[in-house]
Amino acid sequence: MPHRQLFRFVLAALVLALGALPTLANDGDFADDIHRAHGLTSWQGADALAADLEVWFGGQKAIEGTLTMGTTGGEVHLALADGSVLVYDGRDAWMSAGTTLPRARFHLLTWPYFVAAPMKITDPGTHLAALGDRPLRDGQAMPTARLTFGAGVGDSPDDWYILYRDPKTDHLAAMAYIVTYGTPTAEAEQEPHAITYHDVKEVGDGVHLATRWQFWNWAEDAGLVGEPIGRAAISNLRFFEPQAGTFERPVGAVEAPLP
Repeated sequence: MPHRQLFRFVLAALVLALGALPTLANDGDFADDIHRAHGLTSWQGADALAADLEVWFGGQKAIEGTLTMGTTGGEVHLALADGSVLVYDGRDAWMSAGTTLPRARFHLLTWPYFVAAPMKITDPGTHLAALGDRPLRDGQAMPTARLTFGAGVGDSPDDWYILYRDPKTDHLAAMAYIVTYGTPTAEAEQEPHAITYHDVKEVGDGVHLATRWQFWNWAEDAGLVGEPIGRAAISNLRFFEPQAGTFERPVGAVEAPLP
């Protein structure tokens, strides 16, 4: 599968042409329900999360390795099965010499975001607006909201997400998105996709995270389209205190640049 197509299947930050919508308050609303269900307070009390990550697209394994991420500062350490090491120190992205993974910075920012999305939907610079109930799959409707980002927030502030909240559990059930990383917004909006979250498990004391993901084509009026186009598995999740230097530039590493 072409790498360009793979990148469009993953990550996001948003702008949807639906007109002006009221910004949600953060008091007993859409976001607060998700935060409570996933254990935001416990998440914020932890230092770092580690997990084994595998991602498949087009029947091929695209990513395999161990992901380590700070819970509040945005730092990421990704040790790939081929021995490559990628690090995001909160500002710059680094990759060990000889790394062959294209767009390493993209991967460093994408997978941790998908892991921690329920905790990050009210981060500074985000804007959340109610959309009402929308179909996700087979006519099943769920409460939804649109997530967008302020100018200069992250690498792709023109991305957008449509969040789906499971009305039975208040878990984040799915996110539709576009990927503008290295792609014009108008072009990215021609290929919207979605991630659905499954098999939520408790990690540590009160944090609930999905351990299985599926990726789909997505349409605004119908929700998920066709069969899954990709999948991911998150296993061996654990909180821990990172050692000094965990999120620092590895010796001999080179910068993983923006596109």
